Amino acid sequence: MSLTMLSRLVASGLLLTAGLAQAHYLWIEPAEDGARLFYGEAEAALKESSPGRLDSIQGVRAEAVSGSDAATRAVALRRTPGHLALAAPAQAASLLVQEESLPVRDLVASGLGRAKINYYARHGAPATGAAPLTLDVQGQTPDALIVLYRGQPLAHAKLEVIAPNTWVQEHQTDARGRVRINTPWRGLYVLHVLHVDKTPGEFAGQRYDNLRQHYTYSFVRTDGPDAGPAIPPQQKMD
Repeated sequence: MSLTMLSRLVASGLLLTAGLAQAHYLWIEPAEDGARLFYGEAEAALKESSPGRLDSIQGVRAEAVSGSDAATRAVALRRTPGHLALAAPAQAASLLVQEESLPVRDLVASGLGRAKINYYARHGAPATGAAPLTLDVQGQTPDALIVLYRGQPLAHAKLEVIAPNTWVQEHQTDARGRVRINTPWRGLYVLHVLHVDKTPGEFAGQRYDNLRQHYTYSFVRTDGPDAGPAIPPQQKMD
């Protein structure tokens, strides 16, 4: 990126800063043979492997959504040493992933209580008429979005937008769940939302204090300048 473009990004408030999050999540990347589901932290170029922490992800449900009638069909998964391969049909408008099977975790020592962690991921724009994920986004363009929780706009939600070079923008939705993001470069973007629902409940016989819901929306921008090399992570991994 040229110094001129860098100056313009700084002046307009679009400059991405190094990511501060230290939480794992799932995200989808397109591939020639379908798609790949990764577990880790995109902003740190961290992708867990198997054998290893990737093996903790055992209850993934994946679906493909058609663009014409918003019909969904199950997508087969295959575990590899570095990701979960999704046998996504080429004509699918979007891919959806849900992982809600993880047990309740005791995070009291970290000040997070007893937490039930769920993961949601989407690649491709939502199809008109399709039911949203528990935590999801809607929008006609990648840059103008509405964040939804249980089908309702989520006000003042924090978002991280991880650019192709792993720099991170931080945004917040308005009172109606709307947000505009910046995608100045071509390549894969990953939008990450963490929403903490403090409603207590029970899962598999274990009580929890809160739901920690992670969501990612990934998409590819095909135009724009090159993003340049990846930025080294600035924090320790959890």
